[in-house]
Amino acid sequence: MENWQICEAECLQYLKKNFSDSRYDFEAEGGSDSTKSDILLTKSGIAIFYIESKMKQAQCGQFVAFPNTDTNSFEYSKGNAYSENIQTSFILDKMAEDFDKYKNPDTDGIELLIDKRYFYSWICEFYKSKGVKYFIIEKEVGSKNLSQNNFIIFPIEHFHKYFDVTALYRRKKSGSSNPTEHDYTEIKKAAASEGFAIKDIYKSGKYVFVKMNAEPITYKIIGEMHTYQYKPETNGIFKVTKLSNTSNPNVIFSISLIQDQQERDLEKFRLEFN
Repeated sequence: MENWQICEAECLQYLKKNFSDSRYDFEAEGGSDSTKSDILLTKSGIAIFYIESKMKQAQCGQFVAFPNTDTNSFEYSKGNAYSENIQTSFILDKMAEDFDKYKNPDTDGIELLIDKRYFYSWICEFYKSKGVKYFIIEKEVGSKNLSQNNFIIFPIEHFHKYFDVTALYRRKKSGSSNPTEHDYTEIKKAAASEGFAIKDIYKSGKYVFVKMNAEPITYKIIGEMHTYQYKPETNGIFKVTKLSNTSNPNVIFSISLIQDQQERDLEKFRLEFN
């Protein structure tokens, strides 16, 4: 599991342990689907609000924007999952004021030197649009420490008190997909090019798996048409993902924890269960 998956699972476990009862419960919702938030609070089976789980350092939202050299401006991509808002427009307008600085982003990225109030505002509006009312932060992920001192809970309007935020404009692969049977030949050839002999390839549910003799680490191998990721599962089994060939310029927000739990924010969360 990735660290963010462990974080989400342990946050869910902590919430269930400390706040679930005969009426209130928590359900895992988001997973790798960025259009949904992580954890749903229900009351007697009815959805109440969402809680977003985060590590103490993490990415926290992004959107694609393309430079337009004809107008020296940046255009919000129609492919984004959410509509452009006031905060997005302001950020892109400020980038356009220094167009030459930002117009050619690479994979390392260019830091946005813009008033951070607009980053905080964008993040809050982004998560509110997904029904998020609270954030839960796990300070030490994977430690199996479910004590209160390893978690922080606060309402979304206090996000700026708990995190520093930065933003980069950088090129990033646009996503991944599950291979189809048409990709099997290329998957085998790509593995063979690195000296791995695939003994079996099969589909289970929506995922594709291969069996091969290789160290249990994640491999990214370039094939004739696509790049594939081979991620270890168990006993020589690897889950295969087809990585996108498209690299789009993204505004990406990153956060770093600067504040420990404030008791009044935790108490506000407790009052949700009265």
